[in-house]
Order: sequence, then structure tokens, then C-alpha cells
Amino acid sequence: MVDLLKFNAKICYTAAGVLFYQDKILLIKHKKLGFWLPPGGHIEPDELAHEAAEREFLEETGIRVKTMKTGFVIDDKLTQFFPAPINANLHWISKENYEFRISGKARSEKTKKDWSKGCEQHYNLLFLVEPVDGVKFKQNIEETEGIAFFGLDELDEIEIPEHIKKEIKFAFNYAKN
Repeated sequence: MVDLLKFNAKICYTAAGVLFYQDKILLIKHKKLGFWLPPGGHIEPDELAHEAAEREFLEETGIRVKTMKTGFVIDDKLTQFFPAPINANLHWISKENYEFRISGKARSEKTKKDWSKGCEQHYNLLFLVEPVDGVKFKQNIEETEGIAFFGLDELDEIEIPEHIKKEIKFAFNYAKN
């Protein structure tokens, strides 16, 4: 297994939401990446991860969601507890940015435009979410090329990286239990 942290890549923190409805998952086709994945995006300064997942979900789908409480929550008057992610991962988002940076060369105009935050890797927190006001969605055409519900049996028919398929299947099993 490759240790992604040894490269000292610039890491951006992201959060995403997984919404299951009638045994299907809502996915967006990301415009820059060209494949399907759960709605999500960057965690803003002074924003909590679960809030970022809810905000990004709304921005990309038009569906207002709330993160579901998972794991063990302690009732304590001195500490505030929040929904826990069901998964966290680190993955390359632009190895090209990293390679330009370590070579001392300037980034290309394309990578400056596509990855304006300069991210080389994303540390993503994945949350289960539930709809607040229904599941009628509206595609954000600035960020996505598509939006749809898919059954688990349909994941092999769409453009989706294997690690995201595994995350979705894990989330589905987690949500069922």
C-alpha cells in the first residue's frame, strides 16, 4: 500500500453526503472529474465538516439534508457532539499540481483553472444524510454534468472509480444496520 502522506502534498479538507432513498443512492457526475460520486466539496474556514456536507449537498442537488447521527454520542454539558463520518479517506485530486510544485515549474493554465484552490489531495469525510423536505433534486449545471438515483446493481454500468463504489457499498450496508 502506498503511503500518500509521505509526498507532503497540499491537502484540502472535503466532506460529502450519502443519501439513500428507496434503496437507491443519489449521485452527481462531477464536471471536472468526469465521473459519478456522492455530492460534496471543500470545508470552508470555520465550518464544521458535517455542516460542509449539508451545504455542499444543497448547492449541488437543491436538496436540503441533515447529517445523521452515527456512532456513540455522549450526553455531556461541557462538550458538544456532532454527527460522525462513516468513512474518511485521502486521495489524489491533482497529482499534476503536486508534480509541478516539486519540480519547481509553474502549474499549467489548465490546472490553475481546474484546481484553483491548489489542492493536490483531498482528505474526505463521508457522512450519511437524510432529506429534510423531500428528495426532489435540481442539477447544478455549473458543477455537475448529471444527477440521478442509482441502485447498487447499476454502479457497474456508470463511470465511477472502484474506491467510490466500495465506499457506497460500505455506506449502504452501514445504513441498513
